[in-house]
Amino acid sequence: MEQAPFPLTILCPEKDFFKGEVCEVIFSTPEGSIGIMAGHAPLFAAVSEGIMEIFTDGEWKTAAVGQGFCEISINKSEFYLDTAEWADEIDVIRAKEALSRAESRIQHTQCRQEYLRTQASMSRALARLKAVKSNAGRRR
Repeated sequence: MEQAPFPLTILCPEKDFFKGEVCEVIFSTPEGSIGIMAGHAPLFAAVSEGIMEIFTDGEWKTAAVGQGFCEISINKSEFYLDTAEWADEIDVIRAKEALSRAESRIQHTQCRQEYLRTQASMSRALARLKAVKSNAGRRR
């Protein structure tokens, strides 16, 4: 049984990340993962930093995404995110270095604001590495 496509738009402050027809989208919320397909009930939800998987043109595409929100309705699915980047465009060495720096900084943080900033850096680096790993697993 073939899935019906539906329109998906993913917008970030610096660019329009994706616009096209897809068959399924899987992403994280504070309450857990959600999958969206054509005909999904209307939904307004927070999007958590992590990976987003999109099934389009007969293949899965993986992206590392930042926080934001989505609005799903009968005729549109829109995501408004802080950041988004395709897994195959992520510089793994740079992401590992960022994670290492964040892990080191978190042990020496002095104030709550610095701790939260470092924790966000660590979360971004982990999401990027998870997206790369998930994308590599799909290619096998």
